[in-house]
Amino acid sequence: MSAARRIDSTVPKKIQWRGLLLYFLAFPLVPAALIALVGGQLLAALANGAALGLIYVGATFIRRGIALQSEASRRAWKRRASPKPYRLVGTGLVSVAVFLVAWLGITNHGGYSMVVSVAFAAATFLGGYLYYDFDASARKGSVPLVGITTEELIDLLDEAEDRIEAIERAGKSIKNVEFRDRLRRITEEARNITSAIEEDPTDARRARKFLKVYLDGAQQVTEGYARMHTAGNGEQLEDNFRRVLTTIETVIADQQQKLKENNASELDVQIDVLQMQLEKEGVV
Repeated sequence: MSAARRIDSTVPKKIQWRGLLLYFLAFPLVPAALIALVGGQLLAALANGAALGLIYVGATFIRRGIALQSEASRRAWKRRASPKPYRLVGTGLVSVAVFLVAWLGITNHGGYSMVVSVAFAAATFLGGYLYYDFDASARKGSVPLVGITTEELIDLLDEAEDRIEAIERAGKSIKNVEFRDRLRRITEEARNITSAIEEDPTDARRARKFLKVYLDGAQQVTEGYARMHTAGNGEQLEDNFRRVLTTIETVIADQQQKLKENNASELDVQIDVLQMQLEKEGVV
């Protein structure tokens, strides 16, 4: 199996727990807002309610950034986990929430002064930076991506792996040994391409259309055949499936060569040939 196969599509347990504590720490703001509201302190109630919302949104941003960083760190390339500073924005929102609670949300003896409230917010922001490290991967070196963002690259690789796994699942229900072997080779070649993209992401933009059309078509035709062949649909169905598999095998071999030659124009032509073949066979 190619090295491009995703090791684990789930986020590690250690990563899953990071950022969750913020949700629990914000919960006391619910009774605080209610108490202030019942006591007629509308400003304090609004401040506590707004702070609760900011912390929840901020925690969600922080956890999103952590998940993207974890995904990027498992890849063969090192790049910013995301062009969007999720952890920075999330920590900023939490810091604003702390400022609101300290300045306006305390009801029993009045809030702190603005200077002290700003100091609390600054300490929160500093703590978030030290604990979450807003962009550690950017300091490890980068690989230039042309015409595609890091998030788009991650999505492309994940989507490709999902489609490959769908083809494998459908192939397991096909009794024809020839077809199972050919599908196995097709998925191996697809993973070779995703592995090559991981090693050199500069090919990602040119390979994006290829991966989407190739894998989407292969998935649809395989799942369609897996559903229909059990109903005893004769030799015509097998012949159609065999022709499509031949086209896919031919095209993927051509595309691997064109990617090596950096021939983007001919790459698109060959992809269009595959698209027309799939439409002809009623696949897409």
